[in-house]
Amino acid sequence: MKLALLLLSLCGALHAQDTALLERARGALPYLGSGVPELRRGAEVVVENAAPKHFEALENELPGLPRPARQSLFRILAGTDHSRRIPLCVNMLCDPDVLRMERIHAWRALLRVPADELLRELERRLAEETAGDYRRVQLCGVLGTLSSARAQGLAEAMLEKATPGSMLAFAAEDAALRSTFAGSFGQPAWARYQARRAGAPKATLRQLLALLDDLAQPRASDRAEAARQLTVAIGGDERVLLALARSPLPERAAFALTRLAANPPRELALAAQAVMLDLTITADQTVALLAMDVGIAGRPPTSDELEQLRPIVGRDAMARFESILEGMARGGNLADLRDNNRRLSARLRPLLLRRGPADPEVRQLSAELGSVRARLQALEQVWANGWRREFESSILAARED
Repeated sequence: MKLALLLLSLCGALHAQDTALLERARGALPYLGSGVPELRRGAEVVVENAAPKHFEALENELPGLPRPARQSLFRILAGTDHSRRIPLCVNMLCDPDVLRMERIHAWRALLRVPADELLRELERRLAEETAGDYRRVQLCGVLGTLSSARAQGLAEAMLEKATPGSMLAFAAEDAALRSTFAGSFGQPAWARYQARRAGAPKATLRQLLALLDDLAQPRASDRAEAARQLTVAIGGDERVLLALARSPLPERAAFALTRLAANPPRELALAAQAVMLDLTITADQTVALLAMDVGIAGRPPTSDELEQLRPIVGRDAMARFESILEGMARGGNLADLRDNNRRLSARLRPLLLRRGPADPEVRQLSAELGSVRARLQALEQVWANGWRREFESSILAARED
């Protein structure tokens, strides 16, 4: 009897301690967004101590917190080993209203969780009939980080069901490719990709992965040689470059983004803009800034293409992107001006060599080309400044704890 009373008393004391810990954590929540570093750090320590035991109670506090405190609490919860952290992070990525820092913390956390647990969560969500296009595209994005044959098969099954040429079809194939590059045992999936796409690189997966690994060598000359060989091996395959652009390994992402900025995609111009918009609100600073350069080098979407983008891009990023397009509306069509510039330059060069600058046709073409280039330069400036105005400051200003 005495032992039972002692155990009951001990349980009561432990429950009281747990309750006190939770209440202290709740009291510290408003200070997570404090501008005073000492207060913020002290609050983080209190919440970090309570998070493993009181995960669900603290998770329920997320919606009512101001944005800075909400971001800090989410980062703390995502960094625990609680079983709820995986659905919490996936929910964040699938919410079109979530902003940059919460997305970054969610991605970082999901890269650390057990792959089989994450894959089970993704399979469950992809099987839901109610999942919309935005959620499916985001789930494909996470699926691409898993290197198993099961993940590749799931992505390829989605590709078979998707409408050919749709953004969902691109997202599914992109997930399969990224999953293939994420590990060393994806040769069957790589062979299937080569069979689907006539312009796919002819190299084996092992050869490509060896070159990709060489991008991280310590000597600059070795890295440059690996980049040269990789450029030759990949050729003009835009899908491979877009898949590598979202690699969690920064040297691979930087290589692909540099290539895409130098040679903007033509066949996959719309998909490239979707990927770059996602990277600007998800990737770390260096990769996000490179993605912004690719977006500037690419062409703006048409009205019909914009309708395809809206359902799969986060609301904040889409609002920023549409603000850029509205600022360009009076300047003309950037893609048409670029095409006219190339066409007139190609016509003028041989005429100038054959007839000289005094020829009437050469002078007319020169005047027309000068007018096109003046308008093009002004519109290019508006396009580039718009990207920097809307995205650069938020990329550089964010605290990436």
